[in-house]
Amino acid sequence: MRYTNHEKLKKIQLDQTNYYIVLDFDKTLTSTESLDSWMAVLDFEIYGETCRKEMQKINAKYAPIEIDYTLTKEEKEKYMTEWYAKSMDFLYEYQLTDTNLKKALQKKPLKFRKGAKEFLQKSQQNNIPVIILSAGIGNVIQEFLEEQNCYSSNIYIISNFIEFEKDKMQKFNKTLIHSMNKNLKGRLPQAIQETIAKKDYAILCGDLIEDIQMLPKEKQQSTMMIGFLNDNLEQNWDHYKENYDIVLTEEDANFQEVERIIEERKR
Repeated sequence: MRYTNHEKLKKIQLDQTNYYIVLDFDKTLTSTESLDSWMAVLDFEIYGETCRKEMQKINAKYAPIEIDYTLTKEEKEKYMTEWYAKSMDFLYEYQLTDTNLKKALQKKPLKFRKGAKEFLQKSQQNNIPVIILSAGIGNVIQEFLEEQNCYSSNIYIISNFIEFEKDKMQKFNKTLIHSMNKNLKGRLPQAIQETIAKKDYAILCGDLIEDIQMLPKEKQQSTMMIGFLNDNLEQNWDHYKENYDIVLTEEDANFQEVERIIEERKR
């Protein structure tokens, strides 16, 4: 299954200099088989099987709620705030260290979605600004991109970063970012704001309907919004069609296809 809003896309004419990219990370840049950045941060050989089971229990309760579009925004926001607060408290409880975070990532729990690495590398080569806005853990995202040789000066990460002192976890910095409050408002340095303000268009990729809120409504008419529908295909199909300009599923849900779509819109 695939959906394309041809009428809107006709109005978007890209060239190499007139757009920027906004990306979700977990289950967007990464594959559906990949662990998310909250699970990837923990090496369960170090923290034990009890730790794994407790984390899985938290996720089993809240993950289905995140993709349930029968709930009101207020109900969902309450649950997402609970989920992320519990996940943070969990890392404090197990006394996560920077050393163990890096050890966990050496076991390669994160996997790119097909074509994502090449997509980021091409964006770097063409000096296209890329903003990764994630409700995951920023330290994990940065470490993963560096390991994959994909973290370059054109990429800016907005996420939940952990501050460490003498290897010990101290706190998460700034305001908690979860799936219901992900947006760029007040979160971009002035230099990046000035750079993207000069661009006529944006390309946004996400896997949740809430990901379209990464950009404000007034920007969305000049944004090509691409959604990866990973779960509950039949149940959520209409919701994704109503919110995204392009909905990709199954074998189409890859960044080779995103690259092809972008090339089609170039002058």
